[in-house]
Amino acid sequence: MRRLSRLFLISGFCFLAFTACGKDDAEQTEEAVDTTEQVAFDDVEVEDYTVLSYSELEVLAYQGDTEAQVMLGRMLEYGTEDVKQNFAEAISWYQMASDSGSVEGTDALGYFYLTGAGVEQNLDKAEELFKSAIDAGSVNAKVGLARVLLKKGDYEAAETELEEDTTEHATANEKKSTKKDSENDTDENELSQIVDLLIVAQQAGDLDGGYYLGYIYEKGIGVTQDYKKAYDYYNRVVRSTSTALNDRDSINLSNIAIALMYIKGYGVGVDTDAAMEHLTVASDNSSPKASYYIGQMYEKGIGVDKDYEKAMEYYLKAADFDFAPALNQIGYLYYNGYGVDVDFASAVYYQKLAALQGYAIAQVNLGFLYENGYGVERNLETALSYYEMAANSGYEGATEAVVRVKAQINEEM
Repeated sequence: MRRLSRLFLISGFCFLAFTACGKDDAEQTEEAVDTTEQVAFDDVEVEDYTVLSYSELEVLAYQGDTEAQVMLGRMLEYGTEDVKQNFAEAISWYQMASDSGSVEGTDALGYFYLTGAGVEQNLDKAEELFKSAIDAGSVNAKVGLARVLLKKGDYEAAETELEEDTTEHATANEKKSTKKDSENDTDENELSQIVDLLIVAQQAGDLDGGYYLGYIYEKGIGVTQDYKKAYDYYNRVVRSTSTALNDRDSINLSNIAIALMYIKGYGVGVDTDAAMEHLTVASDNSSPKASYYIGQMYEKGIGVDKDYEKAMEYYLKAADFDFAPALNQIGYLYYNGYGVDVDFASAVYYQKLAALQGYAIAQVNLGFLYENGYGVERNLETALSYYEMAANSGYEGATEAVVRVKAQINEEM
């Protein structure tokens, strides 16, 4: 505790000074400021850092208050009504806190290296940070370490689709097979470690631990697949009343997971109304993925009447967070004139925004647009480059497109 001292395009799924004055006025101003600071800064102990403004937290952070540094990191990492999301600045504050011995700062840094948000992904570095945080008593770091092991072992399952066979292509991730497809290839000790880490975290009340425990039961990773257990763990998380920024993702992801189970009928009866309710909760809680899925429900007519305008509304809401699948889908609607006038230029614009994030569907779509000259001047070399980007990420069909465009280039030389 401290004293306060202030994207035909493919439809894809992907399942932050004093002014001059007279001497008397200056003296009066100085006296008033001093009095206010004495009352607000020197006589009030900070019991709840969440009520402090950004500038107030900065004052404390620069004085070496690691709790304020972490809180600034949280605000910048997740973004608030008053603070724009900024991963680079968040990392800076977390690093400062970690360097001063803050286990929360070290733990938070681990997640950035795990996901590659704001920094180059480095699983070894993430593992090092999480182990350090665990040694210092962090429960949440156990979830981080479990996630590192999931990624290193390539155990993570494909993203769930809202509806089977609704797209001509799946994303690169959906078509990527795991490198450990059989039990003989599986490192049982590693899987056991993942499960144990998540159980310990969940039992300690960690919401991330609860979500990922539900995730491994839903996907059958290291445990026997059990949708009912998965639902139970997800449901425990969504019942949480936590408003902490670092709990928001696990609550949103659990709501989304339950919604997808209701849509698919996994472990529960099909109930699209319940699915919409859970997605709406997450969408209202700043989840771009949830907004995207609601857009998909309206675009595909899943449990609701098809409504392209409503779909666009939710895609745009997700696009406010630069969510690549939503950006791709906006381009898809503009290309086809669904709910909007056909606008190839806008289709290109939104596809580029998604492609810049490495979203393979958008890269293939851009290749198609440049190959055929829709919304842009026909340019086979540019088309080829986009197709190659997608092919390099393992996207099914992109390699064939590369071969086709290379043949066209040779024919036109």
